[in-house]
Amino acid sequence: MSINNSVYSEVGKLRRVIFAQGAANRVIACQLPKSRSAMHLDTVFSFCAEDVITSYVDVAERIQCYDIRPGGNDSQLNIIKDKRNIYDLVAEAVGVAKLHVVPTGGDNFEQAREQWDFGNNVVALEPGVVIAYDRNSHTNALLKKAGIEVIPISGSELGRGSGHCMTCPVARDPI
Repeated sequence: MSINNSVYSEVGKLRRVIFAQGAANRVIACQLPKSRSAMHLDTVFSFCAEDVITSYVDVAERIQCYDIRPGGNDSQLNIIKDKRNIYDLVAEAVGVAKLHVVPTGGDNFEQAREQWDFGNNVVALEPGVVIAYDRNSHTNALLKKAGIEVIPISGSELGRGSGHCMTCPVARDPI
């Protein structure tokens, strides 16, 4: 197996907690290509609804995925290098037949610019409603065409951060 040792270590720490608490029975680790356009998973792959994602396909199709499940004892992991693309593996993991992929919009030049400007790094407020930077007009138009409500915001003052990267889980009282 060629999974990076630091990834293995971090995944091992995470696995101990979530598997022990029964929070999950599977982890999908994604090894991104070594490229400036692939600094974080959410810059190339983000959920917009249960079966709709936005993705920078050029990079996402080169992601190597590892399917990780509990091992026989606490110190073991069953790590399988999965040959499927991220879209098929994640669709299976979340229980949908297929993910509807909304690609980064525009021609090749515009796609690269919108990916650099976090066109795929959206914040899903609820299934089918996302916050996205207004400057990514091509990607936002494709999201709208796919039935996703896009709430555009200006983010130029935020520098090199994006909405999804700057969020954290929110605990709320039930409605």
